[in-house]
Parts: sequence; C-alpha cells; structure tokens
Amino acid sequence: MNHQFDSSPGPDGGPGPLFEDGIVVGAVVETLQGRAPSVACRLESIADLNIVGGDGDRRLAIVWCSSSAKGLERAMERLVKDDEEILGIFPTFMGQDDGTTEPEARAGAMKKLINDDDDDGEA
Repeated sequence: MNHQFDSSPGPDGGPGPLFEDGIVVGAVVETLQGRAPSVACRLESIADLNIVGGDGDRRLAIVWCSSSAKGLERAMERLVKDDEEILGIFPTFMGQDDGTTEPEARAGAMKKLINDDDDDGEA
C-alpha cells in the first residue's frame, strides 16, 4: 500500500504534511462487496475516526484525526492487513488540524459537504 504520508519537509523546504497540531485525513475505505456495514461497525470503535458516509455496499467515507502522519499511516496499513473485509484505504485529502473543533464538528462539516455535493447533481 502506498500512501502520500511523509514527515519530510515540503517541496519548498517548509513544513511537510506532519503538522505540530496534528493532521486530518479524509479517505475512502473499499470493502468486499456487501461488507461496508459490518466494517463500519468495527471502525466506529476507533478513536478519532469518524464515518461520514458510504454507499451501503463497498465504500465508506471516513475522516481520521491523528497527532502523527506516520502513526496514522501505520494504523491504516494495519487495518488493511488485519481486516479481511477491507481491500484498501485510499486517502482523498490531508490537512492540518488546528485543534479548534471537536471531531464531531469536523465530521458534521464533512457530511454537510457531501450532502451539498449530492444536491448539486440533482435538479
């Protein structure tokens, strides 16, 4: 599995993606067909991981917060290795968590964003 998580400096010599206050990663979890609901139940027990959507079949959208990019990368790899129903975890965004909002608020904002995108496609 190849993630874009790296604690080295950014291309301009500035800070890389490992931030002092922590990181927030959005990702898609791909599961075996029909297994997304059971995987979601297991993922709900993971601290700082919020499930923000899914297709009810094979895919879940998650937001995961961590103080360490490397630690989060290892946790994702371990999930894929240890859970036979998870085929892969594919990060879609990563940003700095400045600690000013609770995980529930971040998850709520992500749900609103997803719902707003769904509404845009319908007339």
